[in-house]
Amino acid sequence: MKKCLNFPYTVIDSEIICEHKKARVDKSDISTVHNHDGYEIVLFLDGDVNLMIEPDIFKMKPGDIFFVSPLVFHGVDLEDVSGYERIVINIQYEYLKNLGDAETDFSTLFRSTDSANMNHLRIPEESISRFIEVASNLEEALHSESYGHSVLAKAYLAEFLLLTCKYSENVPPQKKSSSMPAAVAKVLDYIDTHLTEDITISTMSADLHYSSDHLSRVFSEATGDSLKHYINAKKIALAQKLLLQNNSPYDVCFMVGYNNYSSFSRRFSKQIGMSPKQYQLSNRAG
Repeated sequence: MKKCLNFPYTVIDSEIICEHKKARVDKSDISTVHNHDGYEIVLFLDGDVNLMIEPDIFKMKPGDIFFVSPLVFHGVDLEDVSGYERIVINIQYEYLKNLGDAETDFSTLFRSTDSANMNHLRIPEESISRFIEVASNLEEALHSESYGHSVLAKAYLAEFLLLTCKYSENVPPQKKSSSMPAAVAKVLDYIDTHLTEDITISTMSADLHYSSDHLSRVFSEATGDSLKHYINAKKIALAQKLLLQNNSPYDVCFMVGYNNYSSFSRRFSKQIGMSPKQYQLSNRAG
């Protein structure tokens, strides 16, 4: 993936967003490796596309549906820009939390036995049209101004998720077939394991028995981002979670492995667009 993780964080500014995207695209139109503050569902319909959801890369096939949890980095690599068709649904964190009830926790769709961060199912070819129909109804309701359109949209989203639940029971989860290079997979695992520490590339390289140059090169080739930049982006994503748990910004600085609050605050502000304190207060207000 020849991309650059310059602006990795995206705010989902509506309770629900649903788009059936099927126009021709240019590689410059595709989002870089990024994360959201809410949930994302991607139903793949057509094209020659690799999808990265840390720590794996998947070759997508029609009917593949991916459920990506908040703050998980992901992105696509287009082999062919002429026919990338997919349905993308974004849901704010609190909206999904309140959509179900005591017996229905829709967030379980966004994790699996293999991963706490995502789920991957494959919809049978003969059933894809039903998902497209429900998503089309959802998209139409979201763009409507008629009386009760938001209630209708909520119902269609619930129908889409319940339809998925039905297939998650009857269709076994997909076995991992990641094409992520082994060295990069080890790097991603190392970063997750040591994220609360002061990670340096030289220490990581020594621990993993690779040269620093080799690790930096293969990581950049696989993800499109520099290793140092990715480590910082992951730390800031963890900081967001800790701030939402009402830890003080000063404490969070050291909890994610920074040794200087000013450096942490500058990095956070650059990535998120506001200071740690502003981020915490804005989410409390929300």
